[in-house]
Amino acid sequence: MLEIPPKLDILVPIVLIFLVVWFVLRRWWFEPMMRVLAERTKRSEGAVAEAQALQAEAERMRREHAAALDEARTEAHREMQEILRAAEAEQKRLMAEATEEAQRTLADVRARVAEDLAAARRTLRADVPAIAREIACKVLGRAV
Repeated sequence: MLEIPPKLDILVPIVLIFLVVWFVLRRWWFEPMMRVLAERTKRSEGAVAEAQALQAEAERMRREHAAALDEARTEAHREMQEILRAAEAEQKRLMAEATEEAQRTLADVRARVAEDLAAARRTLRADVPAIAREIACKVLGRAV
């Protein structure tokens, strides 16, 4: 038989115990732990990928929202310009109508004033001899 040197006598049982403990620990501790760690890693990577996808989706939605806001601002500005142009045109039309109405009213007033003036002159021309006699009577102090 093979003889083991005395220093190795103690080493063989240690190695055997180590190997038995290693196989037992590997079977009931290391492999389950490695599966748990692998599952955690898989879930973490999935969560990271999902978070990146959500972040990309949020960025896409932000860009769409910004584009929609820009479009709405542009549309509102265009509509405001149209409203202002329409208001200016309406203001010019109203001013023209008001000016025309004022010119007609002024012409009517001038015509009435001219008629009243002509009527007053006719009345005064008809009354001039009577007024002159009355003034002469008062100035002379006797009937004329």
